Amino acid sequence: MRARIHHKGMVLIFALWVLGILTILAVSVAAGIRQKIFLVARLDERSRMSYLLQAAVKKTAAYIHQEMEVSAFVYTPGVKMNMSNKPLELAQITIGHDHASAVVVDEESKIDLNKTDQIVLSSLLSRVLELKDEDAVKLAAALLDWRQYGESEVTGFFSEDYYSNLQYPYPKKNIDYESPDEMLLVKGMTKQAYDKLTDYVTIYGDGAVNINTASREVLIALGLQDSLVEKILSVRRGKDGLEATGDDHVFTKTFEIAADVNAVTALQPSEMRAIDALNMRGILGTNSYYFSIKALGRLPGSTVPRRVRAVYSAREDKIVYWKER
Repeated sequence: MRARIHHKGMVLIFALWVLGILTILAVSVAAGIRQKIFLVARLDERSRMSYLLQAAVKKTAAYIHQEMEVSAFVYTPGVKMNMSNKPLELAQITIGHDHASAVVVDEESKIDLNKTDQIVLSSLLSRVLELKDEDAVKLAAALLDWRQYGESEVTGFFSEDYYSNLQYPYPKKNIDYESPDEMLLVKGMTKQAYDKLTDYVTIYGDGAVNINTASREVLIALGLQDSLVEKILSVRRGKDGLEATGDDHVFTKTFEIAADVNAVTALQPSEMRAIDALNMRGILGTNSYYFSIKALGRLPGSTVPRRVRAVYSAREDKIVYWKER
């Protein structure tokens, strides 16, 4: 009798052990399934977002290309003047419940890192990043040194030695910037400074700054006095004094910029000479072919939107830069 009871007790204990093991296995499998479901959902979300952002960028690029064909590569105010100082929202994309929007900024309203000199770049850094003159000069020298071939001394150190002696060393570029992100590799550059600079510097175009879309900071960095810059901006705004409206003045020929401004507000001889000097150096332009398209997408229920910055070449009709974050 006792043996039978003992046997039943052992069976019960064994059953409980099996049940416990099966429970653990079930919980483990369920956790794995939940993890896989979550992963698939995330991949689906990223895929939907990627298509959404691509649609917004492509719609914006198509609009720019169409406008440029109509205007024979001479901008109408609808494309050009709406991009003065503030981005123009061109695309609103809705796919199902997903939504994205895109704005465009003229890349050739900025200073070209591959063409500019240290004086212009130092002036821009001082104003945009609010640096002391000495610090602005150092950072400008480092940015230019990155693309210059050969050994050069930058603010007390040889650049080749600096980059090769980092904890994770890499060589200095020694040729022109091919991506704006390269600035993050330059000595003294921070992510915060980079984010501010992307609105004022570029690597796209032929080095000429579009007088129709250049910001106040860029025009001053080129060496124009504040009073002259205000006159240029005033003429650009037209009679209503507002940017991006139908009466905005569009400069169409570089050698007529001074005359166009003088016809509206009198220029001093020194101011006319300053504009002519920039023209002689090929620094001013009136057309652009590269545009930065910034798209923002948001999915229902998502608190964190995704962004992409692309650069569209209207001359080649293709995207030449793409970065999602």
